[in-house]
Amino acid sequence: MRKSKRWMAVIMAAGLAASVLAGCGGTPEPEEDLVKPKEESTQAPQAAAEGSIADQVQAPSRFALEFSDTAGQLSVSVDASVTVPAAEGFRLKTVASRTFTQEDYDAVNRVLLGGGALWERAVEEDDPAHGFTKAEIEQRIEELKRLEATGATYVDEYGDERSYGEAIKNFEEMLKYAPDTVGTREIEAKVQYDPDAAANGTPEKNWLMGNITADGKDYVVSLGNELTPDWRWISFMVSYLENGGNYMPVGDTPAAGTSLNAPPEDIISKAEQAAADMGFDEFMSCGGEYFSTFTEDEEGKMVAADNGYGVYFTRVIDGIPVTYTHTDGSTSEGNWSSWPYEKLYMIYNDEGLVDFQWWDPYTVADKSDEYVFLMPFDEIQKIFKEMFQKKYAFYTENNMKVNFAIDEIRLGYMRVMEKGNVMEGTMVPVWDFFGSQTVEREDGTTEVTGGPYDSWFTINAMDGTVIDRNLGY
Repeated sequence: MRKSKRWMAVIMAAGLAASVLAGCGGTPEPEEDLVKPKEESTQAPQAAAEGSIADQVQAPSRFALEFSDTAGQLSVSVDASVTVPAAEGFRLKTVASRTFTQEDYDAVNRVLLGGGALWERAVEEDDPAHGFTKAEIEQRIEELKRLEATGATYVDEYGDERSYGEAIKNFEEMLKYAPDTVGTREIEAKVQYDPDAAANGTPEKNWLMGNITADGKDYVVSLGNELTPDWRWISFMVSYLENGGNYMPVGDTPAAGTSLNAPPEDIISKAEQAAADMGFDEFMSCGGEYFSTFTEDEEGKMVAADNGYGVYFTRVIDGIPVTYTHTDGSTSEGNWSSWPYEKLYMIYNDEGLVDFQWWDPYTVADKSDEYVFLMPFDEIQKIFKEMFQKKYAFYTENNMKVNFAIDEIRLGYMRVMEKGNVMEGTMVPVWDFFGSQTVEREDGTTEVTGGPYDSWFTINAMDGTVIDRNLGY
């Protein structure tokens, strides 16, 4: 039983690591901080000016700007729509990290999985087939033989490198004892959180894992409530692994070689209805894109195996959305854990739900009843022009040429934190600059990254300081 559980945990962990949405990956990091964390102030924020948010910031509906460094190595082209919340003002909010509750689990299970019972395979501790059926083992042997022919390195479910011959021999021995089908047993679907579980040597208390059968499909369910000041893994996932699982975002068009008949607008409507049925009244959909699973072909090349469409959700606070970006906020400067941003999305293919992901939920409370002061947009754009070049000067210092194309500027809420405090933060208004970058390296290769959910620059709308979304402050 232990080995079977560990095998499933490894699969979930691998899928999790790969499914975390990419931010600004593949580029070097700046060598020095642009902004040092400010000390906690005992003074109240500056009072807001008269009028609504739009009246205060005086931002145009569209903004254009061109600039470059003196060497012409770093250039920026801004031709962007400007989005300002239709609200009277921003209030500061206190944000506290929380774990998942029984109510969270019950709502998701009821709506997405029809209220099904959680179960696991009934595997004896000394089962020589380790809980696998004959069909599963035969499929695994066939896959190992195919991979062996490509010359790839074999890594087992524990992360250890082994020879294909040894692995195939072991599976062939297991095949002698494997049943055609395996029994199952129900698991109590009890959500728990013990902050001392890891220290007491019982980390499994904070995990709920198993399978649920819904609409004739078996879903893997994993809920983790590991939250301490120096470690966190707060996740709730429902995954259909029949098509390989591990769906990765691929942009606004499906991956080559696959198809998706359902139009995105139908999937968005379906996901929004599911969110409403689960009681997620504080969330709203904020866009989506295609996702694909990938597998190796006979030549060892990665090819798309299935397509789905994923719908992102973000919190809405006092009628103002928390700005969604692909940056996960998992970077940390010290020995403490990071505090990733909350992520909530659902992926559907033509057959239905294939993936549900909810990460790092939090609670929100009023920090002040007063609206905060917002700098005029004219001042914000000056800060953007000056500090953007400093932030990305490392490109030219590394003999690379880069062009940024900014096509959307958005004002919204963002959770910021004090350096080292991963349990409580503040929701503040920020400006984000979205778009793409084109990098040309010394060897002549060119790479284009970014899109509608990639923010390349974030400015605190109250005082003009630059925020590093990777760090969260």
